[in-house]
Amino acid sequence: MAPHILTDDLLLLAYRPDTGRPLADATRLTCGLAGALIADLVLADRVRLADDRLHAGGYTHTGDPDLDDTARRIGSEYRTRKVKWWVQKMNKTALRRRMHDRAVSDGVLVHSQGRIMGIFPSNEYRPAVPGSRESSVAWLRSVLLGYDAPDPRSVALLALVGAVKLDGRLFSDIPGRERRKRIKAIMARDDIGRAVRAVIQSIEGAVAAAGAAGAGGDGGGGS
Repeated sequence: MAPHILTDDLLLLAYRPDTGRPLADATRLTCGLAGALIADLVLADRVRLADDRLHAGGYTHTGDPDLDDTARRIGSEYRTRKVKWWVQKMNKTALRRRMHDRAVSDGVLVHSQGRIMGIFPSNEYRPAVPGSRESSVAWLRSVLLGYDAPDPRSVALLALVGAVKLDGRLFSDIPGRERRKRIKAIMARDDIGRAVRAVIQSIEGAVAAAGAAGAGGDGGGGS
């Protein structure tokens, strides 16, 4: 079983634990998953960001097949591309399905088949470990409210949650303006690496653009 990566964390938060139904638009979620892979590579120093463009960070493997495959794709591109370009290029149903399958294989989610209105088939995903989603939400809430110090990983996940518009579902008791202000303030902290902060901001923009372009397209859920 591979160690959990940011895509696992994001998918755990993206589904209602009671119904197994998605809380995020499918287009935004897919872009968020692409962004999560890139953010993990930056955190692992496997790729670096310069002038909003991704560069291969060397030949050191992370040991994770999904991260290493993404790094190889970035390194093999004939010229450097912007984060937004990569997120949009990776915005494919196949990526969403693969990351869902991985989350199930990693023991993060359990998959089952359901039906909408008793007629239309649907994919449902629930936490594999009872209480795991609640623990993740509590951890992010503590960082968001300043009770726990943020680290690059928690900041990346909070930014991804905001980019795919899950923050209103997870922290509905905190007014939207205050949520956004807090996430922005956390990202501006000096102890968050400049490269991580820059790539997260690029991912947010790419997800927002793809979400706007895909409105009314890829629908609102399932894998």
